[in-house]
Amino acid sequence: MRRTDTVFRRLAACVLTVLMMAACAAIAPTGQIEHGAEQFGRELQALAREGFAGQALIVHGDKVLLLSGYGTMGLDDPRPVADNAVMPLASITKAFTASAVFNLAAEGGLALDDPIGEFLETLEPPWSDIPIHALLTHTAGLPAEIRRRDEAERHRFEPVDRDTFVERVQHFAPDHPPGAGYRYGNIAYGLLAVVIEAVAEQSWEAYLVGSVLKTAGVGDIGFLMPDWHARDLVRARDAQRDLGHWLDMPRLADGMGYNIRGAGDLLARPTGILSWWHAVRRGMWLSDPWRARWLTPQVREPDGSHYGFGLHFRDSPLGPVIGHTGEEGAFTADFSWYTDLDLLVYINSAHANFQADTLRADFLAMLLDH
Repeated sequence: MRRTDTVFRRLAACVLTVLMMAACAAIAPTGQIEHGAEQFGRELQALAREGFAGQALIVHGDKVLLLSGYGTMGLDDPRPVADNAVMPLASITKAFTASAVFNLAAEGGLALDDPIGEFLETLEPPWSDIPIHALLTHTAGLPAEIRRRDEAERHRFEPVDRDTFVERVQHFAPDHPPGAGYRYGNIAYGLLAVVIEAVAEQSWEAYLVGSVLKTAGVGDIGFLMPDWHARDLVRARDAQRDLGHWLDMPRLADGMGYNIRGAGDLLARPTGILSWWHAVRRGMWLSDPWRARWLTPQVREPDGSHYGFGLHFRDSPLGPVIGHTGEEGAFTADFSWYTDLDLLVYINSAHANFQADTLRADFLAMLLDH
C-alpha cells in the first residue's frame, strides 16, 4: 500500500497539472528547474527519514542539478545509499533491448519486418511468422507473462533456459494478428533477447555492452558483465521485510532466465543512465534515420499515450516526454526525458511504499507551483 499522504500529493499534483498547463508555457526553465530540483532533493531527504531508499538524478541539458542517494542500503544495512550505488532498471531494460535490435538492423543483421522464425529454428507457425517490429511494440498477440503455478510468487526469476522458453511460447495461440491489438508484457522482449543472441552469436548482454554501450562510451549498465559487488547493490524492502537484490535471485550461468532477459534484467548506476541519455541525445552510436525511427511513437495505449520501440511517449504540462517506468517487487524506477526542455528525471526506489512515478509527479508539481 502507498502512504496516504503520498496519494493525496499525487492527486493534488494531477489537479495542479490541469490548472497550470496554460501557465507552464511561460515558465523560465533554467531558474525554475534548478529551484525545483533543490526543493525535490530536500523532500527526498525528508522521505528517507520515513523509510524511503533510492536515488534521484535530474539533469538540464549538460548540467546535473541533482545526483544523490537516500536512505539505507537495506533494512539491516545502515550504510547510506550512495549516488553510485547499483539498482535494477526493471522494465526500463526494454529501451536498451530495442536499441540493440535497431543497432543490429543498422548493421544489416536483420530487418524490422523479418519474421522471427528466420532466427529461431525451433519456433513454429503462427509464432514464427510474427515480424520483429510486432515484438518491439507489444502488438504480436503474446500473453503478458508465462509462468509456472509453483513459481507464481517469484515467477520472473525462474531460471528458464532458451529452449524451454521458446517451447512455452508455442503452447499459446496469438490473441490477434500482428498489429491488430496491444498488450504490454515481458514475453515479447524475452523473444527479442533470443533473436539478438541468434543474430549476434553471443549473449544479449554481451552484444548490448560490446556493440552498443561501449561504442557510445557508456558504462555502469549491465547484469553480469560489470561484475557488480553485492555490497554495492541496494536491497529492496517493504516496511517489515528485506526482499534482497537481483544477484540474490535464481539465474542461468550467463544471465537471467529468458522470461525476464531483455525485459527487466539490467542493473545500473545513475552515472550510467546519465551517460546513456547523453549518447541518445547526441546520436553517438545510432545515427539517423535509425535513431529518428527508434524515437518515434508507434501504437496508442489505452490511456491515450503511445508506445514505440521499447519507449513510452506521453504529453505533460512541460511538453512531450519520452521514457519508461519499471517495477519488480518493491523496486520501482522512472526514466522521463522532457524533450522540449532537454530535461532528464530519473528516480529509482527500493521501498514498496515509495513509488518512483509518484515521486516524479511530486517533482513535476514543484515545478508547476512557482
